Amino acid sequence: MLKITVFTFLLLLIFSLQAQITITKSNFPSNGDEYIYSKASTTGVSTAQTGTNQTWDYSTLSHNAFDTAKYVAVTSTPIAYQFYFNNGFMYPNYKANYAIKGKEINAFNQVNITEVFDFHKKNNNSIEMVGFGANINGVPASIKYDTIDQLYPLPLTYGVNDSTSAYYLLDVPNLGAYGQWIRRKVEVDGWGSLTTPYQTYNEAIRVKTTLYQRDTLKVNQGQFPLPGVTFNRPVQTTYEWFVVGVGVPVLSITEQAGTVSNVKYIDVNTSSIEELNVEFSFYPNPASDVIQIQTTEKNGTLFIVDLNGKVILKTNIKSNIAISHLSKGTYFILLENKKGRLVKQFEKL
Repeated sequence: MLKITVFTFLLLLIFSLQAQITITKSNFPSNGDEYIYSKASTTGVSTAQTGTNQTWDYSTLSHNAFDTAKYVAVTSTPIAYQFYFNNGFMYPNYKANYAIKGKEINAFNQVNITEVFDFHKKNNNSIEMVGFGANINGVPASIKYDTIDQLYPLPLTYGVNDSTSAYYLLDVPNLGAYGQWIRRKVEVDGWGSLTTPYQTYNEAIRVKTTLYQRDTLKVNQGQFPLPGVTFNRPVQTTYEWFVVGVGVPVLSITEQAGTVSNVKYIDVNTSSIEELNVEFSFYPNPASDVIQIQTTEKNGTLFIVDLNGKVILKTNIKSNIAISHLSKGTYFILLENKKGRLVKQFEKL
């Protein structure tokens, strides 16, 4: 009886250790990082499976197009956007680590928010969106959240369940004011192994984020301002799979009003890329110091990407690329032009 008890205890210990996949601040992007994704068809994609010790199999996702996630320096965004987010002296709580392209908003057919950059801040306890920069009906502006939006509580590990609220209100030129209230519920609701068309990850956690948003418009024109008008946006749920050592989710599935609207996964896979009608070769392979490029393409872009889909180098077409600074291992070299991408693998000695 004692042996059975000890055996059971060891099994529980093993499962417990497997479950404790922990995502910390260091596992999120840094300024200048860029990752390559495949967009996939949403047909037949299910998010129902979750829990402990899962085997998630999304290997049959169908590649549609490529996408990139770029995390740019705050100083590279328009100067009008930086007022709150690049001023640690006056606004230390809003000093951002990086910016990413945000979603454009059209509210009430009166407020057009375009050319959006979302500003993110990392700390040991959370990843936050402190505000955004955008053109508001054509006027560039910097908008800080009156209540900062916490994107993720940290550390992320199985069982985390957190709910936060955020709010902002901005002046709209020649109209009045527009604001948005946000409630964000974040749950780490599963752990296990994950397979995508690109590769299998033996240890992953799933983070489920449910987003509730309510828009408010206040019109202040004329002698008698109109009362505020509000409406609730459709509930959005995003499922993201994180693994240790990759700075972004390796798979993301978004549902809008219960229907899958977006699927993307880390991918640098030659089998999912249509060959371009250009000559492209390089040598030597393996290589230690320099790769010599031979191609008929004159106006494309060259990338060197690691196995996690992270862009290590990005440059215009040139005859050689220095790689002596790279760690030993497997990499991909990508050629991109307006028609698509071509990928080849190489080894760094």
